[in-house]
Amino acid sequence: MGRSVAPTDHAARILACAEAYRGLIEERPHRPARSPERAADELYRHAKAGALCVRALDSVLGVAGVQTKPLARAPSGLTEREIAVLSHLARGLTNKEIAVALGIAPKTARNHVEHIYTKIRVSTRAAAALFAVRHDLISLAS
Repeated sequence: MGRSVAPTDHAARILACAEAYRGLIEERPHRPARSPERAADELYRHAKAGALCVRALDSVLGVAGVQTKPLARAPSGLTEREIAVLSHLARGLTNKEIAVALGIAPKTARNHVEHIYTKIRVSTRAAAALFAVRHDLISLAS
């Protein structure tokens, strides 16, 4: 007998955005249907408030053919490379493993980790991983 597999957090975020979008563009007894653009604006306000994932919302609106807004700036001024390092760090990789995964020197990986700690104001890997989860910075790619 096989185990049932729970949906991933990412899938749940996509589904939440899709359901919210669909609900807004359909007519309801208490209100008329919203235009796709107006629905997108409203959903972006919800995402900015933390109720929806911006990345999932961008995906849903892209599939629906609605013009999406650019992703918000990375938290704490992190660069794309630092986000990649943080994503690996949050999965428990060592500096050496991060270096191999990203094709950089171990010393460079260590420097990135130190800069990340300074930017996000943490001093442990656990705190950095928690920051990455809270800000949806963990890449789904292996």
